[in-house]
Amino acid sequence: MRRVTESAAVDGGTPRVEQNPAQNLALTWQLSEIHGWGLVGVHTALHLIDRGRPPLLLEKPLLSTLRPENREKLESLMDGHRQITAIAERSGDRMLGLNDCTVLHALGNGFVAGPFSARFRGSRNVGVIAFEDTRFDEDTLRRARSYDKLVVHSEYNRALLAEQGIIEVGCAFQGVDPDELAPVPPARRFGDRFVVFSGGKVEFRKGQDIVLAAFRRFHERHPDALLVTAWHNPWPHTSADIAESPLVPSAPAVGDNGKLRIVEWAMDCGVPPEGFVDMGFLGRSQIAAILAECHAALFPNRCEGATNLVAMEAMACGVPVILSANTGHLDLIRDGNCLPLSRQDPVSDPESGQGGRRRGWGESSVEEAVAHLETLYTDRAAARARADAARAFLRGERTWRAFAEAFVAAVA
Repeated sequence: MRRVTESAAVDGGTPRVEQNPAQNLALTWQLSEIHGWGLVGVHTALHLIDRGRPPLLLEKPLLSTLRPENREKLESLMDGHRQITAIAERSGDRMLGLNDCTVLHALGNGFVAGPFSARFRGSRNVGVIAFEDTRFDEDTLRRARSYDKLVVHSEYNRALLAEQGIIEVGCAFQGVDPDELAPVPPARRFGDRFVVFSGGKVEFRKGQDIVLAAFRRFHERHPDALLVTAWHNPWPHTSADIAESPLVPSAPAVGDNGKLRIVEWAMDCGVPPEGFVDMGFLGRSQIAAILAECHAALFPNRCEGATNLVAMEAMACGVPVILSANTGHLDLIRDGNCLPLSRQDPVSDPESGQGGRRRGWGESSVEEAVAHLETLYTDRAAARARADAARAFLRGERTWRAFAEAFVAAVA
């Protein structure tokens, strides 16, 4: 059984917490299987358990979201979580120091840490981040430099930090779970349609406006084409910024049920109702079956701080993929494994001070996206060859197990 014990504070200073010697990594974010951060935590924790180094979870995991086999393994971490939570509650508002422990701090844009980072510090503190906001003002740099080390998930992020003189940076590429994405025969739920998939929460950065513009033109040539989308997210207000694009008349409205009115928005953007399907929220158990029905996937994202988990899942499932050749996507693109959107123009930046918030972002060409869809439509054999190459790459080199091994090595 894991033991987490409290040591008395010295001279009124920071209370110290002693841990099981094998338990020398602590995570400040919530484990789940419903978003990228949660998956990073889940697969890191599973790897550490397998190595006999169970991590300390500072935030309660969302066990209800996990597949049964993962939930069973991670339930063993709950004793340690309950013990550290009880100690923290007794300590009031004071920060707790974790002796002989490296605390991994989840950071957002601007290198802003979450609430659990304000409560816990380790003998070493490592910041973990995938960022798209490239503005480095004094406060941002101070926060970035306050960690013993940073770990990123793309060469794009590592290069931006190097430009600021921050070189104590590790990199670990996120992955897929081949067991979760086992090959599924298509059920032909969409009949003989040519199915184009697009996934990721609606926002300007993700480029759904480009998807709609390109598909509208493609559908005019090929009425058998069908756009199947998974664009919802639990925070619908974050979609408002897509109204910045001149390609759409507005952002999608939020319905009375709190969900985005995706179908209505697509129609407003000129896509006919017979050419569009909104899949709603896709559970992890549904992903492989939906992707098995698809003949193409389009990701004209303007920026990815990591490597785009949805695109990776499509590639791992053998869907021919079109990827914008910018930012984190560059770490996915290999010769012959996708059709890259190579025409990349700078993205307008409303704040150009301090180097701007959108350095390295890329605006994909609608015309090139249409041309690539045409290529996949007309030459199915070549499309299959690209998809097979991508599937081998993802399932061979970009698994969550490979990520966890690289991640644990990077934080050392």
